[in-house]
Parts: sequence; C-alpha cells; structure tokens
Amino acid sequence: MNEPHDSPEPQEQGFSMGVEVTCHSVIFSIVGEELTLLLRERNEGPFRFHWELPGVTPTHSEDLGFTALRAVAPPLPLSPVLHMQQLGAYGAPNRDPRHQSVAVVYWGVTRYGDIQTTSSNLHPIPIGSWTSEEFRFAFDHQLIANDALAALRQAMNNTSAATQLCEAHFTMSELQQVYEIIFDTKISAGNFHRKISNTPGFIIPTDQQIQEPNKKGRPAQHFESTEIVAISPPFQFQATPPE
Repeated sequence: MNEPHDSPEPQEQGFSMGVEVTCHSVIFSIVGEELTLLLRERNEGPFRFHWELPGVTPTHSEDLGFTALRAVAPPLPLSPVLHMQQLGAYGAPNRDPRHQSVAVVYWGVTRYGDIQTTSSNLHPIPIGSWTSEEFRFAFDHQLIANDALAALRQAMNNTSAATQLCEAHFTMSELQQVYEIIFDTKISAGNFHRKISNTPGFIIPTDQQIQEPNKKGRPAQHFESTEIVAISPPFQFQATPPE
C-alpha cells in the first residue's frame, strides 16, 4: 500500500506572480506666482493620455530615496542636494489594473530655475489645473498628489523649508510670497517678519542690498538659508478653501 504524501499548500491567488515595486517623486516648484507639480502624460495604456507622477523600478543594490531622485533626472540634476522626504507606500488592491503593485513615494521642492524641462517629458503643471475635477490623473496619483500637498503645507508650517523655493539670495517679501502662494492666502507682513526673524537659523542676512525698481527709500535687505530648521511654535497657516 502506498504511503500518502503531503500535498503542497495552495498559493493565494494573485501572489504567485509577485508584486511590482516602483518609486515615485512628487516635486513641487513655483513658476511665476503659481505652485506647480512635475507630471508627465502617459502615451500608452492603461490610462493613456492621463497624467502621472514620475516613477521607476529600483535596482537590487539601490536605496529607495536615490531611486526616487533617478525618477526625475532629467529634468532635475541627479544630486542629493534636492531635499526629499518619504511620503509613504501605496498598495491598494487594483491600483494598477495590470498586476499587484506598491508605490513608494517621496516628495520634495526645488527652484524652477533648476528644472530643465527642454530635455524631459516632465512638465510643471499649475495647481489650478491638477487640483481641478476635470484633470485626468493615472492610477491613484491624484490621491498621492493631494497627500503630498498636505505634507508640503505641514512642512511649511513647521520648518523653514520654504527657503528652498527661493533664489539663493532673497528678500523677506519674496519669502512671504512663497507662503502666500503655497497656502493661497494673504499674510500679515509685520507678524510674519517678526516670526521669521525670531527663529534662529531660519534666514541669514547677506551683504547684498538691491534697490527694487520703481521704489524709493532704503534698499531691500537680502537673506540666504544654509539649513532647514524647526519653527517653534509653528505657523498656523491654512489654505483658502475652494469656492
């Protein structure tokens, strides 16, 4: 009589083919007086002609943060100068209709002057476009973009990261404008300036003073920033709700 043998445990459906992992970048910048997001339009299915966040597959020996940087190089330099933070992992069932997938997402900010869009299919899309109901995001990238926008605004309230969106040398009014653009609101200049000046390391005065066009009086003082510091107590700015 033959001895019974153990049968292999059945595999759960869907896991036998593995899970695809990709790293994506959410990069904010300011163009003119608008907050923008780097996106590219898909030229193949699924979600053809929809907009997506740049992403690539990590190699076996690659740090995920570096992979996220590689996803935006070009149009950004492949350099750790860009301040990136991990937003989270997104792996809801059916987020990609082709297979099970997990997206590890990082977000960061950069000066528009550092974006070389002529050599890339990535484009800075204004917030008024990508937050509208008519805008067509691929996959779950609308959810990711909205989560990143919330993280950006939280960072602006809690740290001096807004200086990363200014030129190397900037005025106090230019820094204030960054906050007004990100939160889509007007800010009291006096209170804002005192808060900035009373936060050690937020800004450093430079020797540069430039007379602004069509203005009389004392030339505007310029500042620079060498590090990102915490703001305590934090700002309490809130974005203006849509009408």
